[in-house]
Amino acid sequence: MSVQPYLPTNLPERAGYFPVSGLHLHTVLHQVENPVARVLLAGSFASERHYSFDPWVRWARYLAERGVEVLRFDYRGVGESEGVFEEVSFQQWSDDLVLLANWLRAQSPNVPLILQGLEIGALLAGKAFDSGIGDILLLWSPPTNANLALRPTLLRWVVADQLFKFGDDRKPVTAYIRQMEQGSAIEVEGYRWSAKLWRESFEAVLPSALEDEAHAREVYEKPVRLVKLGKEAIPLVKRGPAVADIPRDFSALFAKNWPWLSAALALNAGGISDSKN
Repeated sequence: MSVQPYLPTNLPERAGYFPVSGLHLHTVLHQVENPVARVLLAGSFASERHYSFDPWVRWARYLAERGVEVLRFDYRGVGESEGVFEEVSFQQWSDDLVLLANWLRAQSPNVPLILQGLEIGALLAGKAFDSGIGDILLLWSPPTNANLALRPTLLRWVVADQLFKFGDDRKPVTAYIRQMEQGSAIEVEGYRWSAKLWRESFEAVLPSALEDEAHAREVYEKPVRLVKLGKEAIPLVKRGPAVADIPRDFSALFAKNWPWLSAALALNAGGISDSKN
């Protein structure tokens, strides 16, 4: 399998489509000459993509500037990837991540492979790492299970949806949950959540070894970092609708994470200059 470019290949950021089970995932490869490492970025859940896209791209470029080649992608049924969202499962998203990770590893097997995920992407990256894929793991705000990541999105949508409804037209979040539990789909921020998606979200769980960072390092004997993102990461993580609170400068957040990655890769021994921090 290969990433098929549709932009000139001499660009440092090469967009393409990666074939998976008769469909194609939209990918962007942030190319680096002689990379010291490669990282697969697994982003947040479908409707969160809109909020996290800009800082996620900035983080990819930040890493590429420091000699780490980056592959980011849209999940099948999401963004610019092919597929029908309502028909996709967490297992398929997990399988797609593994395919991309293996492709990235194959580009140069001796170069360290980093898996990094954000929220639900952190859960999926954690599962892949637990299966033996990757040398380094960085998780931003990993949920214990996927349902814990879906609920805030559902609540935010219900609150916004009720603003212009009155009387019997207004429903609590529990009514929408009951609707899915009874087998019906609902539309949340442009995506149809099926009853199957809601049910499977309880079954998509973070490996138990990754619930504690120190324990994870002992179990895997590899560098692992778990980071709980807060208000400083808005809108990389969504924390309410207040646009005025959204920071535009993520240099502090990136600078907090880069030294750990740098140390994990032993870059301080003469690899990459960290002068851009």
